[in-house]
Amino acid sequence: MMMKMPRTKNIKTIEAEISQTEEQLRRLKERCDKVSQKLDALYELKKHREQEELLKAIDKSTRTKAEILAFLESHA
Repeated sequence: MMMKMPRTKNIKTIEAEISQTEEQLRRLKERCDKVSQKLDALYELKKHREQEELLKAIDKSTRTKAEILAFLESHA
């Protein structure tokens, strides 16, 4: 019994595969950009919330502005 040889791809088949693969890559890059933008937005939101917490803590503090700044600068 003879073994079948694998079929060789012609140029049109290869070009179609290239086109499909390029489209897959484009969609993946698009998804990656969206996820990256979401992550950046989450980092910004976290930073904003931390700043709000810090301002509330300063507002509740009995320390003066100079004391707070001196403390922060000495621990930087």
